[in-house]
Amino acid sequence: MKYTQWNAAAFDQAAAERLHAAGHPRLLSAVMAARGVEAPGEAGALLVRERHLQNSPFLMKDMDKAVRRIRLALERGERMAVFGDYDVDGITSTVLLVHYLRSQGADCIKHIPRRIEDGYGLGRDALRALRDQGVTLVVTVDCGITGVEEARFAREIGLDLVITDHHECKEVLPEAVAVVDPRRSDCPYPFKHLAGVGVALKLVLALGEPQAEALFQRYSALAAIGTVADVMLMTGENRTIVSRTWPGRCAPSTGNGRPWSRRSTPRPSSRSRASPPPGETPWSSPARSGIRGWWASWPAASARDTPAPAS
Repeated sequence: MKYTQWNAAAFDQAAAERLHAAGHPRLLSAVMAARGVEAPGEAGALLVRERHLQNSPFLMKDMDKAVRRIRLALERGERMAVFGDYDVDGITSTVLLVHYLRSQGADCIKHIPRRIEDGYGLGRDALRALRDQGVTLVVTVDCGITGVEEARFAREIGLDLVITDHHECKEVLPEAVAVVDPRRSDCPYPFKHLAGVGVALKLVLALGEPQAEALFQRYSALAAIGTVADVMLMTGENRTIVSRTWPGRCAPSTGNGRPWSRRSTPRPSSRSRASPPPGETPWSSPARSGIRGWWASWPAASARDTPAPAS
């Protein structure tokens, strides 16, 4: 075992006791007190979990441009590629966006760089290989915000580029059809701490705006996995994404002073668990639209969906 001693942060014992008296578990009360939360009202505000994402994806700078170009590609039948990353955030982002685009009938392939051979982010060889496979539009997820030279190269070889990312931006942004990143200095989006998969989710919600609630239900599990794996702040919309997937596990408290327990969450009856409704498969029901739900409905891959050849 690498670490044999835990160093606990100091906290206000009196504040922790007040929080515990309000109904929060002792450990949680100590953690909140160590983070400066002293009043039960503050604790309730911290632990409250919204069921719905409150911010419109179109508040993000360039989201309208990204949606317009992708919809045009869908209408024209253009071949698209989703360019991801090799970590969990990048993989879940790629799966989420490819799944949605294929469900809309898109001719869409994916590219995830190899960590050792290709490194992180956009690469000229990969972009050239995608162009040679007939791709006309590349959409990045969880990468691309620092690829200024690569974006210029994509334009030179005839590729349109839509960048979606969540990392810090340089002073100069890549020249692309759209650059969607809540951390852009000129982006008015109020929540700056989405993971890459959170931004990809917002793009899908913008593309399918009339069905946004159903899409959020379908893809919240993927978005939660990428968000947790990328160690994002568990506040705001991140908290909504994760708690939507694992209700009752995002916080040991209901946020209103009452401790959470398993009995707080209604359990389906044995009859409702026994079999799906007539005409539905076990994982096609909206109530079962998590990981196994979207896996069962995964659209068939294009016949040309093969990895880009190594340089």
